[in-house]
Amino acid sequence: MIQNWNGQQKDFTNRKSLELPVGGKDPIERICIAYGFTSRQALCRHLNISQSTMANRVSRGNFPADWVLICAMETGASLEWLVYGHGEAPAQPEIKEKPAMEIKQPLSTQIDYLNIQNGIVKSQKQVFIASDMIPADASSPQLIATEGLFWIVDEFAGELVDGFWLIEMDGVAMIRELYRLPGGRIKVENGKHSFECMAQDVKVIGKALTRTEQI
Repeated sequence: MIQNWNGQQKDFTNRKSLELPVGGKDPIERICIAYGFTSRQALCRHLNISQSTMANRVSRGNFPADWVLICAMETGASLEWLVYGHGEAPAQPEIKEKPAMEIKQPLSTQIDYLNIQNGIVKSQKQVFIASDMIPADASSPQLIATEGLFWIVDEFAGELVDGFWLIEMDGVAMIRELYRLPGGRIKVENGKHSFECMAQDVKVIGKALTRTEQI
């Protein structure tokens, strides 16, 4: 069948339809660029979606067609660039600083609440916490309760550095302080039960950002 589009005749009879890419991570990163956002958390607030919804799109390979369409209509970014990354990124709009009194930040943010019991991560529910408790650069923060402490943990991709981490060893989940050692080894701090092992012996799930102790 021949269709007339923008003054051009196109025959779609023997043409295959375009294939959308698998996965949502790269398109979501381009959506953030188009809006001028520096974190996925800012995009969640703009689209009025939860952090868990964002995490599902990223981790489960669901292409965010609805967000791409909204972004294209709001920013004027090219659909081809948003979907495939072809072409040039849209020019960033000039952001004018507003007086401090005019800047309104959401008072709370909805995130997933998890509980680690006997080394097993159990999903509880979603909770609202004060937005200023979440670091601005967090992309997919979660609230995790374990051993009398509340942690805000973010997804992680990169080199392991000294600090507190959500890890898994032999199928057991825990939050521990890790130190890098020479030769690809790490020290897992756990009081009298601290030990050393190879970095690949530990599965890193996320990086702990903040810690709050129960009274």
